[in-house]
Amino acid sequence: MKAVERAIYTPDRIRRLVSGVPFFNEILRQDAAQFDVLLERCELLEAGSGDVVIRQGGSDSGLYFLLRGQLAVLADASPGPGTAPKVLNHISPGEVFGTLSMLRDTPRTATICVDAATREAVLARIDFVFFSNITDFSVFTLPTKLAFYHMVVHNIRWTLEVNRMQEPHHEVVSLLRKVPVFSGERGSQAELVALHQQAHILADLLCRWNGTPASTGALG
Repeated sequence: MKAVERAIYTPDRIRRLVSGVPFFNEILRQDAAQFDVLLERCELLEAGSGDVVIRQGGSDSGLYFLLRGQLAVLADASPGPGTAPKVLNHISPGEVFGTLSMLRDTPRTATICVDAATREAVLARIDFVFFSNITDFSVFTLPTKLAFYHMVVHNIRWTLEVNRMQEPHHEVVSLLRKVPVFSGERGSQAELVALHQQAHILADLLCRWNGTPASTGALG
């Protein structure tokens, strides 16, 4: 995997690539200037067939968006001589991954590589440092940070809901119902604080779920 020089990708080409990611589209609709700032802060990456994007046990504070190609989530990147790694699931263009390790500042929980049937994948990566401080709006505005945390919360909740449908009696299901839901003023800093809290609580619950043998885990 390698970083892409911006001179190779024109602004129009980059816009077309990120157009399949709901988060980028939301920021573009809200504030074109913030969209440009977001693109400036994102690192564009290219990876070839079989290339590792995230390695289990690695450290990385980035959140990833798949723009083109297909990725495979592996159960074990090193299963042994003559044995191919088991593919748990796939990541398609427009999907975001890497939320758990980003939020919890812990090693990556899975190895993710470019699927063997994909010749090339293009990704965007943004460092969590731009979003971790929810009182700093020097780079990204309150609406942009709200959109970011809405995306993160939705991503983790979706994974938990998929798990719940597969294992409706898991112990985490009852805890999921107790996660506080914000009922105050929308678009406020109070909502951002609540979303920040929700994201971390949900991340902890998903990690707790992943600790059971039956769970296939989250993406990243």
